[in-house]
Amino acid sequence: MIQVRPFRAWRPAPHTASLVGSRSFLNYSPEQVRERLAGNPYSFLHILHAGHDDAGLTRGEHFDAVRRKFIEFVDKGYLLRESARAFYVYEQSCGSFTSHGLIGAVDVEDYRQGLVKVHEQTLAAREELFEEYLDHTGINAEPVLLAVPRARNFEAELESITRRSTLFDFCTTDMVRHRFWKVDHPDDLGRFAARFGEIKAVYIADGHHRCASSARLAQSRNAGPNSPKAAFLAYLVPESHLHIYNFDRAVKGLNGLSDQAFLEAMGRTGAIHPLPDGPTVPDPGNVQFFLRSGWYNLALPAPAGSSPVDQLDAARLSAAVLAPLLGITDLRSDPRVRFVPGMLGPGELERSVMAGQTDAGFHLRAVSFAEMRTVADHRECMPPKSTWIEPKLRSGLTIYSLEDH
Repeated sequence: MIQVRPFRAWRPAPHTASLVGSRSFLNYSPEQVRERLAGNPYSFLHILHAGHDDAGLTRGEHFDAVRRKFIEFVDKGYLLRESARAFYVYEQSCGSFTSHGLIGAVDVEDYRQGLVKVHEQTLAAREELFEEYLDHTGINAEPVLLAVPRARNFEAELESITRRSTLFDFCTTDMVRHRFWKVDHPDDLGRFAARFGEIKAVYIADGHHRCASSARLAQSRNAGPNSPKAAFLAYLVPESHLHIYNFDRAVKGLNGLSDQAFLEAMGRTGAIHPLPDGPTVPDPGNVQFFLRSGWYNLALPAPAGSSPVDQLDAARLSAAVLAPLLGITDLRSDPRVRFVPGMLGPGELERSVMAGQTDAGFHLRAVSFAEMRTVADHRECMPPKSTWIEPKLRSGLTIYSLEDH
């Protein structure tokens, strides 16, 4: 069973929630950050960005500046502390999807014991950075996204909460509606505890480094089972409310080949047929690609191995095309490859090629949750940028304190 704790959140007052919540700092360009900082004094970006422009600060000093800005927001009344422990049900809805789940604190011991399953390799340097961030700031404001498989009873509990009055209800400029409910009645807490007792494992959809860094912090600080440092902030979403989109590949340069020579080489890899009506959702075992001459479908050759990762279309594309034909052997570091979120549509690949920014675009089928779960269950790692997963959470709406309960 999974251990999920209610917690005393720091959160914005309801009337400022739409102004406080922000996307992850890395999702903004420098120009967008400047615009939001200048136009919105309540934005959580002021906390995330604190000290960022001072090149003379060490990393630890920068994180200390984040802590001071957080305290300033508290002193100004922008952020309030709950008087009692609670869970939060959070829903996002837009034209493409609706998702809701529960925000709580998950024990790092569940992560250590493999009950929080991973499908991505983490980098020690990033783990250390996030650990230092948590240690200096004392707050965790960006929940890890966890998928709960076969969660009918858990989903029913969530549905019952969403029929009640909200704590927050607002829309953002990306045309997403955000609704929050606070869950603090003992009966509700007891029912959710019973549901967690039925959950054998959860799967990280987004936040592998945040999980790993929280586990490192708990170990380095000898955090006991009841310590706030022995848990991490998480958003638990039923499998049916997790929306997985494809991540396409755009490549600059064809390894010295002309478009025609590359097309002929692709034809020796597998059966090709043109797509005069444009791209569709590729069938399993197929990839669609765009050159200046148009769209084509390639039937990928059989997987190179028998592991769950080898079966994925992204891995088969790398093994059959990107490595042997284009010389791209490390997707994580090769500057010729740009990853395009599937939410942008295959038209973005076409636009990039026709504008001369890239020379070929590869349109992949989205990975299913079952495929992702199988990879995690086998303790393997997905290829880089295999999934674009929604919902994308807003930072600063519920903040978990690492200092006390």
